[in-house]
Amino acid sequence: MNDYSTEARALFLSSDGNIYPDSLICSGAIPGELDGKPCRYAVAGRCPPPQPLDPADPDYTIDKGQPGELCPPCAKQNLSSLGHWQGHGGRYFPPELLPLRLFKCRMWL
Repeated sequence: MNDYSTEARALFLSSDGNIYPDSLICSGAIPGELDGKPCRYAVAGRCPPPQPLDPADPDYTIDKGQPGELCPPCAKQNLSSLGHWQGHGGRYFPPELLPLRLFKCRMWL
């Protein structure tokens, strides 16, 4: 069973305008794409803990971030900060979230 009350490791921006914690998305509790099953990259139904990027890692690409920066191992690409996307497509986010980095998930969630 997942503990949905713990602090989020990642937040997911939904097309319905809501922001969901990784405990709901990575566990498969919400997205229909996962059919109620945990994401194959999840750890106990959660986003894996971020790891420092290592250029020697075969999965490393510069578009994930700079060497040494923390990045979830299930991230496909760093899309800049959320502030960079403020107002894009008419979407606006709370000011306290704007400094957070936005990543593209390998599952496209």
